[in-house]
Amino acid sequence: MQTTVVVSGMHSGPNPSPGLGIARSLKLADPGVRVIGLDYSTASSGLHTTLLDDVLLLPGWDEMDTETWTEQMADLVAAPDSFLVPTLDLEVRVLAEYLGVHERVLAPNKRALDTVAKPPVAVADALGLRLPECCTGTDWDTVERFLRHAPHGAWAKGQHYEAFRVRGVQEALAAGRFIEREWGGDWHLEAHVPGQECGIAFAARNGALLDAVLMTKAILTPEGKTWSGEVTELPDTLWEKLRAYAADAGWNGGGEIEMIRTWDGDLVLMEVNPRFPAWIHGASTCGANLPAALLTERARPARRRLTAGFTRVVEEIAVSPEIGIASYPWGPGDGIAPATKHPSGMRTLGRRDLVSEPRAIPRPVPAAAPAHRTHPRPARTTGNSASFTGYESLLGTPSESWRTPSRRILAPLFDERVAALRAELSGLPRTTLAHSVKTCPHPELLSRAAGLGLAAEAITLDELDVALAHGFDPGRAILNGPAKWWPARPSVRCGAFFADSAEELAQLIRSLDAGFRLTADIVGIRVAAPGVPSRFGLSFERSADLAETAALLAELRGRLGARWGIHFHHAESVLGPDRWRREATAALGSADPLASRLGEPPAVLDLGGGWHVDDLPDLRPSLDHVLAAGADCLRASQPEVVLEPGKMLTQPAAAVVTRVLLGKGRGTGREVVVDAALGDIPEARYRAHPVARFTEGRWQPVRRGTGRVLGRSCMEHDVLAEELDLRSLAEGDFLAFGMCGAYDLSMAYPFGRGLAAEALA
Repeated sequence: MQTTVVVSGMHSGPNPSPGLGIARSLKLADPGVRVIGLDYSTASSGLHTTLLDDVLLLPGWDEMDTETWTEQMADLVAAPDSFLVPTLDLEVRVLAEYLGVHERVLAPNKRALDTVAKPPVAVADALGLRLPECCTGTDWDTVERFLRHAPHGAWAKGQHYEAFRVRGVQEALAAGRFIEREWGGDWHLEAHVPGQECGIAFAARNGALLDAVLMTKAILTPEGKTWSGEVTELPDTLWEKLRAYAADAGWNGGGEIEMIRTWDGDLVLMEVNPRFPAWIHGASTCGANLPAALLTERARPARRRLTAGFTRVVEEIAVSPEIGIASYPWGPGDGIAPATKHPSGMRTLGRRDLVSEPRAIPRPVPAAAPAHRTHPRPARTTGNSASFTGYESLLGTPSESWRTPSRRILAPLFDERVAALRAELSGLPRTTLAHSVKTCPHPELLSRAAGLGLAAEAITLDELDVALAHGFDPGRAILNGPAKWWPARPSVRCGAFFADSAEELAQLIRSLDAGFRLTADIVGIRVAAPGVPSRFGLSFERSADLAETAALLAELRGRLGARWGIHFHHAESVLGPDRWRREATAALGSADPLASRLGEPPAVLDLGGGWHVDDLPDLRPSLDHVLAAGADCLRASQPEVVLEPGKMLTQPAAAVVTRVLLGKGRGTGREVVVDAALGDIPEARYRAHPVARFTEGRWQPVRRGTGRVLGRSCMEHDVLAEELDLRSLAEGDFLAFGMCGAYDLSMAYPFGRGLAAEALA
């Protein structure tokens, strides 16, 4: 009797489904097998191939009745010589959920599918593979924190489909929202692992591993899909572990284990797909026909000789007259509409939310876990994680006489940060802590910083004047930035200045020739981060630039009777601590050739750049790394270290109190309009601010939800907070935004009051 195999997922394009490859492999092994191509859209191009004996086109998933569909699937395998090989991930999961276990449906059951839920912790443990660091919390603070500690970026991954490379928090959240909207299900972040992509294709029947091969990608499409690959036998150790896993999970059907081989040679598990990969026919052409092995339950031959690899070629075929050609998806933009990437309707299926959440597979706790083991999957964040500062307790009890919006200076939190930072620096000889005036010029905080013994760091002479007026010592003041000598003064006294270019050093010499009087103990330069595009700092890729800069420094040092210093500054909150220390170490490598030309090591090492408030524990290790792994002259001379952490000190030191003017809508998506606006919290769009409301006689953090806090202006981007539960808020209620010091304070302006900025009026 002739065997019939129904294979789904017949689209073949730059991002193909596995169905056509499986059909070709089955026909390669047995031309007499009857293969039926199953799909849910006429746009699936593989349906046109004459290789298929028949085509079954079912209604799209938007109109599919699950009960009817389940009956149809059962009818397809009613005959004893018929089999179904589903190849679409969500289709496999719906089959497991609604049809259950069927001996002729060659696909994993629900218990096996639970083991491959992303991130696939159970499979990683079974195979002894490392998982990338991952983050399942999807609030702003958790995402931002994860990305800062992922120096190579990350991937936003859906539970069912889709993965987007992301580097910034807004990019990650936008990708996550797209995944939720288009595919349904959860999403998570996964740290990018540099290396070469590879994968295992395997086949098992009822827990018995039949065959498996290892494929290493050689050529990729722009979408990252395999175009050419090397095929080899699975190493014995990995084979035994996969065999044990398949038996334990009761795996039935094809499977794919996607991995990265790092440049150190380690295998890192990325994800596990409950079906054959799209490149499966490539393995068949090399001598390992896994679809045929699955159908016949034929075990891997003891000795076989595999061809080295495979490649794809483009082949045009005639369109089947019964199906016709798919129409071009005209739309408002150019190019192919996104729907054609997944013509089998899986996006629609995902949005129908037919599949229950995977049951968590507990990770076994071995007696001695290997050092490389990743942390268990973290729980989702349910509260407002940024409220760690405790700012709510300092706000006091609001009254009807309170004017809103108003800014509350929380000086105790500033004192707390200074003390904590000094504790981190203890043991480092000769350190100076500096307050960035541009970051937070509030009079109360300036006076407090001066009283605590901080040095002033200014970017203009106006800023320097303000700092001195609030008690800072001019002999310890630091001038930075590209326009530090503006507005012009006949004379300046400072402790140190750091030039941003050789041209600035030359201009300063001309100013001294013209009568400008400058008193400074340190003449320095700012060096550029080699791996970060920036408009600031000197780069010494050419030896002529190094020679010119050293000559100018030497002349200024002699004329001013000063020593020299070197300065690295780049926002750690953007780079993250790992990358910051790497860039700082590389940039400061220029200290050695400069010291050689100047005849002495630098007297001052100035390190700055907007450190994130969360990263205080990373600051001291970063400084230690720069001093230990950086230029030889820095280790030998132990220069005075000036630290300018910027917003790390002042961001928690202010809050904005506002009141609800209007509530819009009902339910979880309710929005409120408040009397604050983007002029009061200008950084609202770029970083998270903890939000508290005054209720039941106290300030309480607002929990996560789907509502938004809207500013008073008529600008589309005047959105102060998102993803909050605002259902119980009423007109007149008080809200408080924390973390409104630093640039939220220094860049605030009287927007929406009919006033121009005072300096430009």
